Amino acid sequence: MFRQLLPVFLLTHLLNFLLKISLFALKQFKVDIQPPVDLQPSGYKVLSPLEDPLPLVEKVVEKKDYRKILAEAEAQGKPISHVRRIKPLCVDVDNCPVCGAPPDYLYSFGKDPDGFQKLQCKVCKHQWAPGKPAPKKSRPTYRCPFCGSALIQDKTRKNFTVFKCRNDNCPKWLNHRKRYRFRAFDVDFDELSSSSPNAAPVNLAKSHFSPFLIAQTVNLYVGLGLSLRQTVSALQHIWQVQLSHQTIQNWVVSLASKLAPLVKSINLPLSGLVVIDETYIKVKGKWHYLFTACDGLRGFIISQHLSPHRDALAALTILKEVIDRYNNREFILVTDKAPIYDVAVHFASVFFGANIRHRPVLGISPPPGGDSHTYRPYKNRLERLFGSYKAHYKRHKSFSSFEGAVAHALLYQLYYNHLKPHEASDGKVLAPLKDKRGHQVDNWVKLIQWFVELN
Repeated sequence: MFRQLLPVFLLTHLLNFLLKISLFALKQFKVDIQPPVDLQPSGYKVLSPLEDPLPLVEKVVEKKDYRKILAEAEAQGKPISHVRRIKPLCVDVDNCPVCGAPPDYLYSFGKDPDGFQKLQCKVCKHQWAPGKPAPKKSRPTYRCPFCGSALIQDKTRKNFTVFKCRNDNCPKWLNHRKRYRFRAFDVDFDELSSSSPNAAPVNLAKSHFSPFLIAQTVNLYVGLGLSLRQTVSALQHIWQVQLSHQTIQNWVVSLASKLAPLVKSINLPLSGLVVIDETYIKVKGKWHYLFTACDGLRGFIISQHLSPHRDALAALTILKEVIDRYNNREFILVTDKAPIYDVAVHFASVFFGANIRHRPVLGISPPPGGDSHTYRPYKNRLERLFGSYKAHYKRHKSFSSFEGAVAHALLYQLYYNHLKPHEASDGKVLAPLKDKRGHQVDNWVKLIQWFVELN
């Protein structure tokens, strides 16, 4: 049996011969594999259209006052008298649940399909079955705006529930062969706010160390991107100060908690073009998502929000911060084609009345035309910002607490906007601040003093 392998030079010639045959066959038999124009890109889920109107909400029965109804009937010459009973009521009730009329104005009105005795109020004409148990209902009844049919619950997600119209005679289904769907969020939109440190671990005003040393510590930790233990070593070598890494962590979180309410009061030179995207960082060994909104033309950070989930609620939270900054003025929003931003823009337009021109882009390199070709460079600018932040974050590997991660992101936002010189701005800061004397704020000591004077 022949087991000796082919010599290397013979194997090379054989492979070259097979390659030439393959290339000749491809030239002779051309196959058009160009995809259709309307092919959806992979990697993104396609949502149902969000341009449909909101559903109709079933009206709640309004409370009335039977005294006013009786007075109006008396004034019109049609007084309402008591019920003349032949038999007493077989159901024990105190009054009408709508107008509050006493039992003298209530009379029996047959039975419902389940066999429960019904009553009717002679004053307001309300009918109900007192003995029938009320159904457990934690939400209103939504009805399709096209056909008026009640929507059924289709899917349940973490922050919202999807309702769908199942009426086969619905005009939307008959004309477009698509079901009407509505996403009902179960969150309070007025309470949405970006992440910020809740409380200060220590009182910096009563610290034994000088404000200069605290400011320089923050500069080493945030500005130079050192880790907590590297900052401890730097302080010991430069100023011969012995500190623990937990002390620096407490200083950073305390300073961020004091500055967080004041950051929103800084008047930023908004350009009308906003870019929103997210990057991932580790907190306690688990991935979290840092949503960032920056100005597309000037490059400074508008707001940030750290969330353990990459969902529509987190996208809506960061978008609400931008809407508050613009005071409901119109702006252009550039994002990627993740469906969470489509949902966030839709509900921001409905519930907040925001006027947003959404321009989603796809891919790393811009295509030859369209919105992606026009707005892709602004998206790349935010990606470059993430690169700068990751250069500071990589020494941490993972933040030890959620509060510490939020504090670091907030202080980095202040450093990036108001202290760091940028080559794209000819060595100038993106959003300079001036003190009372008109001098530019160029270090952490002056920045903290500027916030003290602002407060």
